[in-house]
Amino acid sequence: MFRPLFRPFLRPLSRLTPVALVLAVMLTGLPAPAAAFDEQVVMECAFVRALSMATCKPPEEFQFMGVRDGVYVYNVHFGSRFTEFYIQVNENLAIITSKAWHGRMASAEIIRDYTNGCIDLDMKPAPCSPLKNARCCGK
Repeated sequence: MFRPLFRPFLRPLSRLTPVALVLAVMLTGLPAPAAAFDEQVVMECAFVRALSMATCKPPEEFQFMGVRDGVYVYNVHFGSRFTEFYIQVNENLAIITSKAWHGRMASAEIIRDYTNGCIDLDMKPAPCSPLKNARCCGK
């Protein structure tokens, strides 16, 4: 009786074929991971836009001074002098304050869109605001 020489090589391959097929389907069927973005940089951008919405100042006038004890500090010429504005983050809420506001505060809900690499601050803009939304996206 004649036996092909290549038959022993087919058995191991025939056992691997279903496994390889399942792996190929799983890997091509999985969604691609979202592009990484620097959340800190995007958050700072969104905060500047929110400050602009709350103060009616152009966003490019705000200078980021840094983070002090977990509070974001921005400086801008407001009224007749340079004034600091503070943004404190409490989970998904940003609270904006300034000594120039004499106790008045603004707040915004922080909405993180990791799929698109964006951060939105949901707040109602002042009527004089040059911006209508506080959304920034990373690269």
